[in-house]
Amino acid sequence: MVWRRRILRIGAVSGGLLILVFAGGALLVRCLNYFPKKLEKGPVWCTGTKATLRPGQRFSVLSWNLQFGAGRSYHFFYDGGKAVHASRDKVEQTLGDISGLLTTHRPDVLLLQEVDRDSARTARIDELARLRRLGHWACWTSAPYHRSRYVPAPFGNALGRVDMHLATASRYRISWSRRHALPQLNEWFGRRAFNLKRAILETAVDLAGSPRPLVLLNTHLSAFSYGDGTLGRQVDVIRKRLDQLDARGFPWILAGDFNMLPPGESVHRLGLGDEAKYYAEADSPLSRLAGRHRLAVSPEAYRKDPSRYFTYIKYGAKKPDRRIDYIFVSKQIQVHEIRVLHQPRYSSDHLPLLLTASVKEAVRSPKHPK
Repeated sequence: MVWRRRILRIGAVSGGLLILVFAGGALLVRCLNYFPKKLEKGPVWCTGTKATLRPGQRFSVLSWNLQFGAGRSYHFFYDGGKAVHASRDKVEQTLGDISGLLTTHRPDVLLLQEVDRDSARTARIDELARLRRLGHWACWTSAPYHRSRYVPAPFGNALGRVDMHLATASRYRISWSRRHALPQLNEWFGRRAFNLKRAILETAVDLAGSPRPLVLLNTHLSAFSYGDGTLGRQVDVIRKRLDQLDARGFPWILAGDFNMLPPGESVHRLGLGDEAKYYAEADSPLSRLAGRHRLAVSPEAYRKDPSRYFTYIKYGAKKPDRRIDYIFVSKQIQVHEIRVLHQPRYSSDHLPLLLTASVKEAVRSPKHPK
């Protein structure tokens, strides 16, 4: 019958249009976003004179989440506020404060998280290029972990273009760098495509007299996981990598923002209220890492004076109230000192960790930890 044929024709056309819409949407999502491989080679930029790192020689390492250089005067949307973008003047001021601290302390190694490069929220400023101009470090490398040509959320005031990196710098020669992908949050495909792709930036620093380099691991684990198991999966990947390095005798230092409270720490002590859901894992996955590998701050030192090692300042607060940033070291690393640095005017919601250490001894083995 004619009406049946018309209905079938309309259904076929409608179905075809729906397929085209979904296919076009999937293609758009693919074109707009970064989908990293499990392992990617990282770029290395070296200029000027490179110092030589030797076993037994003391060197300093600074690890710091820069809060993408936007400063602490904004209450950003992901923390319950409304702000999405920072003004150019505020970003310039914040980068000046960050540069001032780095120039004052001049660490031999930098492990930075949340470094924006040409992101709309930070006035399209390449913060990595700005920090490289300080000239205190001979070699740099970086890896993106939130990259999108356009993030449509939050709706009504879109984040827009974002390109956020882990960045590592060294006074000593960096021989290679690579990006290890970490598991993502349990989210539907569309949201996951536009969201952060967490990673480890692994970098090799030449060690004089030893065929084995010092391996630096820079990372930033997931926030707002609501106890969905993501942090546990990310810790397992990190632990496996550290076990591989240990099995081959490579000295290493791991640092970054882990977004987890210390093992045994109770959210009730913090009086977090609604915020406690962000730390919802009953047994912090960090305990699985700390139980196998050495924290630069010993458990005894932390129990004696916890507030000395607090690294996170929530919006509106005047001082840090918790510890979520850590440095781990291998058995070949001698820890001489570790402290949290404070500034007269805080430029990030995280405080930098400054470690003074040395490599105990050079070891003979293949150059690259495969």
